[in-house]
Amino acid sequence: MKKIIFPAAILALIANGFSYAGLMEVVSNDSCNLSSVQITDITAVAPPGSNIVTQGDIDATSCLGFITSPDNDWGNEPNPNIGALYDGLLNEEASNTKNGYSYYVPGNTFLTNINDSMIDLNGDGDATDPGWIRLGGMEVGNGFIYESVKDYNLDGVIDISFNLNGTWSLTVDPSAIEFATSVLGRPSVFDHLAFVMKGPNNVDGSWAIYDFNFHDLIDDYGVNGLDISLGDTAYAFEGTWDNNLFVNDDALSHMSVWAHDPPAVSDVPEPSTFTIFALGLIGLLLRKTSKN
Repeated sequence: MKKIIFPAAILALIANGFSYAGLMEVVSNDSCNLSSVQITDITAVAPPGSNIVTQGDIDATSCLGFITSPDNDWGNEPNPNIGALYDGLLNEEASNTKNGYSYYVPGNTFLTNINDSMIDLNGDGDATDPGWIRLGGMEVGNGFIYESVKDYNLDGVIDISFNLNGTWSLTVDPSAIEFATSVLGRPSVFDHLAFVMKGPNNVDGSWAIYDFNFHDLIDDYGVNGLDISLGDTAYAFEGTWDNNLFVNDDALSHMSVWAHDPPAVSDVPEPSTFTIFALGLIGLLLRKTSKN
């Protein structure tokens, strides 16, 4: 895991109104459990001829936590939310200064597979942007609030369900397929899905990040790897989370969902990041239509 302490990071802190005292990677007690967030069902729903890919418990491929410093997450209002470096928690945005330090989560924390990659948003030939897009989040007691990508609110193309009974699901509207395909000519993919989970505010170190790296699942799950194809097949995913995860009456305070948007490979003119985002989500179409 890298530590980034260099002038560009310092300048980014100053530009965002932080009083620079020091920059430090988050402190974790490494006690998070991969089974705390799981995928329980994957169904191929497009092309036609739906079939069950797998049923059973698939643990997160990696996790970070419980994080003890600082004791709350941040960076939940990325704007324009296109995966740029220093824009959002998973894109290495720094926290407000606390105890003389501004903390950060390295942007490559979960990008550990040989097929993972950063992106180059400014076109300078240097891929330094982590590429994480925040899909939305929820405070317990309130409904899920969808994020925007530039001027596009994501509630028009995704439907996320996160339930306090310990289940979750994510659905993408199939109408986005025609829109994205007409612009890109070939698909882009989302290759990670991550959950940030925060416990009670009065409990120190009660938050963690759980990541599903689909490259890892393809390579390593079971004997022959998980039989999914990123980019050209739509899937339905359902999952669970451990609602006994936190101390103090097992209370969840809030959560958020993020997805990693790798670079698109296309011979057509470069599309907008939102278009790449929309088509990438299609590759992980998350509705079990066989139950309709």
